[in-house]
Amino acid sequence: MTNGSAPLLIILPGLDGSGRLSVPFMHALEAQGIESQVIAYPKDRAMGYDALRDWLRPQLLRQPPFVLLGESFAGPLAVMLGTSGLTSLRGIILSTTFARAPVPAPSVLARVLQLPLPLPPVAPLARLLLGRWRTPSLESALRAALAGTSPSVLRARAVETLRIDVRALLPLVSTPVLCLHANEDRLLQASALRSIERGLQQQAHSHLLDGPHLLLQAQPVEAAARVASWLRTLDRGTLPHAPPEA
Repeated sequence: MTNGSAPLLIILPGLDGSGRLSVPFMHALEAQGIESQVIAYPKDRAMGYDALRDWLRPQLLRQPPFVLLGESFAGPLAVMLGTSGLTSLRGIILSTTFARAPVPAPSVLARVLQLPLPLPPVAPLARLLLGRWRTPSLESALRAALAGTSPSVLRARAVETLRIDVRALLPLVSTPVLCLHANEDRLLQASALRSIERGLQQQAHSHLLDGPHLLLQAQPVEAAARVASWLRTLDRGTLPHAPPEA
């Protein structure tokens, strides 16, 4: 189940917040000998980034040494938690994510998303998020994940992504960072992750993988192999651990 002293991988899921879409990736990690768990967000409470950080932090304080993976929506959350003095944190993984609003005209979109409109159909969302990796099973999994969370909560989280800006926190990240990019991400521009890398004081380990925005879902085996390889460098002690909590 685990490779001995390698840190536990804790996954913060994307917009749906359920963690259901992380299952194939977690199975692929297990095949690599890496233990992982996902922390699902409350599905019926509209919690912004600050509230989610405050809700998650006490849970993370009780964990053994771990690495935090923030996927898409959760990238800013991982950065916020990574600078909150978690003594057991050994590293951060940022997958197809951003440090500030990932789309142009965020204020206009925020106003639209606050309207009580129905969510868009899953089929066009699947085309956007999965591209040529879209399959009936992945589309079905996406539909089930979104259906498990209140539409108002999903809209509120989408609005949060248009308001967030954690660039000022990036220089404060002191643990190792792994960035995973997707070469066919139709949601984020390539500059989104590059801006994160530029903001860090240290040099991030970065990999560009063949895949769409939902990289961990479309390419779970390849992504798990890259993550496991990086985690083993932490296990060998070639990268520093987090500083003690003040």
